[in-house]
Amino acid sequence: MLMHPIRLTAGAGLLCAALAACDSGTDSAAAPAGSSSAAPSVTTSAGAPPTGIPGAALLQPADVSGAEPVPLEKGELSHVRPLRPCGDDPYPSDDTRTAAVAVRYVMEPTADGKAPTVIAEFVGRHTPGDAAGQFDEVQAALERCPGGLGEGERQWKVLGTGLAGDESVLVRIDQKVSYADEKPETVSHYAALARVNDAIVVVTDLGWEDIGGSEEMVRGLIGKAAERAGTIG
Repeated sequence: MLMHPIRLTAGAGLLCAALAACDSGTDSAAAPAGSSSAAPSVTTSAGAPPTGIPGAALLQPADVSGAEPVPLEKGELSHVRPLRPCGDDPYPSDDTRTAAVAVRYVMEPTADGKAPTVIAEFVGRHTPGDAAGQFDEVQAALERCPGGLGEGERQWKVLGTGLAGDESVLVRIDQKVSYADEKPETVSHYAALARVNDAIVVVTDLGWEDIGGSEEMVRGLIGKAAERAGTIG
């Protein structure tokens, strides 16, 4: 059965020595939230010139209860970088991406005893006009590959559209999770994707261990994330 992708160990918070020093393949490391400097950037296979995504284009600590962004490693949570219900095969529009950032925020438990939660964010910048193609390809994939709850599978269900502009979609991602000899249980994560000008933004609530994410949380954060991403020049 799938193991939960966010069972944090003592070293999980040390994915990189610093935010600007993480190798994440086609996803660059994020500049610290609130930083005025641009994040490191990449050149795509299409040969587009590299461009930076500033830290201000990501969710800020004030948006996520004071949590700071920590870069995701290359390949980590690839199914939401952006949404990939059909597997990790690239979309044709991936070649139009000029820069990308993928981070996680760990929101600490609240005073009323609510468990911590892990929020993942992906922001990808495309050549002018090509983010719309990525959005269309993701939508088609969600229709084509609903998935299932068998071993190693995820089940994808579209819950709504129009959360953050006309080109946005909310999904629930179900999977069987088990630890050691525990009986597998279905755990639900929630993710929202939006196109903002030439950028694609994804926010995912991964919950905590075998506690699922929150649809309400994602509905609230995607609007903020889209607004932040609107600052990308």
